[in-house]
Amino acid sequence: MHFSIFSGVFLVNLHVTLALPIRGDSHRWINPEITWSKCADSNATNLHCGKISVPLDYNRPWSEIIEIGMTRLSSTSPSRRGILVYNPGGPGVVASDYIVRAAEGESDIFSPRLMEAYDIVGPDPRGVGLSHPVQCDPDIFNQRVSLFPSTREEYESLISHNARLGQSCAELTGSLFNNLDTINVVKDLDLIRQALYPMTNLKLNLLGRSYGSQIGLQYAELFPKNIDRFALDGVVDHTESATSTVYSESRTYEATLELFFSWCNTTSDCALHGRDTAAIVEKMIQSAQKTPIPAPFCEATGDYACRSDVTAEELLQNIQNYLLFQNATSDYTGWDFLSQALANASNGDASTLSTPLATSTTSWQYPGLAIGCQDWLHPAQSLQDLQYLYHLTAVTAPLTLGVSQSYYYQTACLGWPAPLTNPQKSLSPNVKNAPPMLLVNAQFDPSTSIVWATVTQEAVPQSVLLTRVGAGHTSYQLLGEASFAIDRYLMDGILPEKATFVYS
Repeated sequence: MHFSIFSGVFLVNLHVTLALPIRGDSHRWINPEITWSKCADSNATNLHCGKISVPLDYNRPWSEIIEIGMTRLSSTSPSRRGILVYNPGGPGVVASDYIVRAAEGESDIFSPRLMEAYDIVGPDPRGVGLSHPVQCDPDIFNQRVSLFPSTREEYESLISHNARLGQSCAELTGSLFNNLDTINVVKDLDLIRQALYPMTNLKLNLLGRSYGSQIGLQYAELFPKNIDRFALDGVVDHTESATSTVYSESRTYEATLELFFSWCNTTSDCALHGRDTAAIVEKMIQSAQKTPIPAPFCEATGDYACRSDVTAEELLQNIQNYLLFQNATSDYTGWDFLSQALANASNGDASTLSTPLATSTTSWQYPGLAIGCQDWLHPAQSLQDLQYLYHLTAVTAPLTLGVSQSYYYQTACLGWPAPLTNPQKSLSPNVKNAPPMLLVNAQFDPSTSIVWATVTQEAVPQSVLLTRVGAGHTSYQLLGEASFAIDRYLMDGILPEKATFVYS
């Protein structure tokens, strides 16, 4: 589910026109087409940029249309198996950029075997990247409000801020603003599937990480017969109650942070090795609750704009983000980076742990919020409701205090002007008509709990859950045993045995 609310994404200028909604024609959805062209600003010969027209509102398909943008990395093998759609998570992460980086040799996110077996396509979900990105007022977005209000005035300030921010997004984004939920994304994806296989109507292959697993599971509800092979890595459970969702994520965050402390105690790669890391972080949080920690290297503008200081809740938000990947890769920093950031913060410089500022109306930070507010319950009706939630999580997660992406949605979406159109609910029985899927999860994932993966496997009994014994958010990027199992399934159709555990 992560990669967007508290983290940056790669921004690549592909010079693809972002279309505004225009009037539609319902006949175009019978034979949808993708228009492909060479990507500007890239010398990769096997990289192409595409766009497809889809209905803005599937309840009124004859009305406005929008364009979904994507990139495609073509296999050079004459024996390629087909086409694989990739979603890296979020919501709000730009899939097309990962394809560009892989094509240009800047990312090793895909194994060489997978790139040989498939053309890999990265469509940006509506409201993201190349697909009519959500726009908002950065000045309102950057206003600091507490997600843990302690007084009625703070609670009302939070609601007012959310409403003003949402209204700015609605005005700048236009009619798409009310049509961003994952159900719409899934329907777009099926039109993309049809256009990728013109005249043959072949089935969809998907590698969905984090939020990409929610896309995959909701696709399985609506189009179970259109699935070929789905590998879902870092499983999001979109069926739990609002309280249970926060409880599960906050507990897995806390458990992973405790594992990080143990890692610091046993490895010299940790900048705090030889010190009581847990005590240092706990003291830092308590201090930041009274006085924010300075971030002297942050600037108000520019590519690396961030807040001039860091509150306790911001500190916990950003620790969760940097906890996502234990080992550094070409795309992500690792725990050694987090340990150095914490060491700096303990010495009075929290610049690395400062929250990024939005610097334009098209910041990467907006889509995840706008999509999440249409996908996730935010039921609090009063200050007392919120206080109950964070008092509960303070007991079950006493160090991290319930800070999580799930909690973020339950507070940042209060007063949001767009409708809640895709709230959590039990998976449709239709998912049992889908072919077997591969689910993958780490035991200690700070964002998508192993509990979520287990619950999902029980709801989709034909699926197989592969558990990685270890920490970190998702597993494919590690290029270890879990990655090999995913490749083997996507390429050869061979699923692991049920209840398989791997260690890398």
